Amino acid sequence: MVLLPLLMGGCGTQAPQMYGDGFPVAKPMDLVHAGATVEARFELPPPWEKDPKPRTFLIGFRTGGPAKRPDMKPGDVDFLEDARIPLKVQLWKLDGGTETPIALHALNRDLPAVWQGSRYQPAKGDVFEYRNAVGADSNSLVNVGKYDMSLAYREYEVARADSGNLTAGKYRLKATNLQGNPEVAHLNIELLVANYNVK
Repeated sequence: MVLLPLLMGGCGTQAPQMYGDGFPVAKPMDLVHAGATVEARFELPPPWEKDPKPRTFLIGFRTGGPAKRPDMKPGDVDFLEDARIPLKVQLWKLDGGTETPIALHALNRDLPAVWQGSRYQPAKGDVFEYRNAVGADSNSLVNVGKYDMSLAYREYEVARADSGNLTAGKYRLKATNLQGNPEVAHLNIELLVANYNVK
């Protein structure tokens, strides 16, 4: 009889089962040691989205800490926003045993082109050295338990996967840190793969 309440309690509606890490992704990432890698697997569009076509999403990282960020030292923000931190970022579409590379977009560093509206350009390779402070869709992160409301986050976009290159299905992403960055050893860094915040 002791098991009965447990069995009855398990009969309620449950959230849709997600593939791999689920989408959006937020998982620990090592930016300190050169050669460190992190992988993520997810399905697009996620089960809770009604649109059958995947949306454009950002690939980057975030750092979370207490309100007003007492964990951050002077110079941390400048380093995170402006320093060269080369990351090798690769995305594949999975179809059975086949993995098809997906072309990514990089931030355009040509200011005149940016002013004319070309904020992104097709990446020339799979190494991304710079990033942009960005706002991820926090609602979707909250909905899947990957956003702690008691923390303050700084979010950075490294690469962009454009909806024009995406089809519904399963994906694998791999990010490799190509240089040592002891400057951020005191910070909690997570890989972030998410939709953009819609204003």
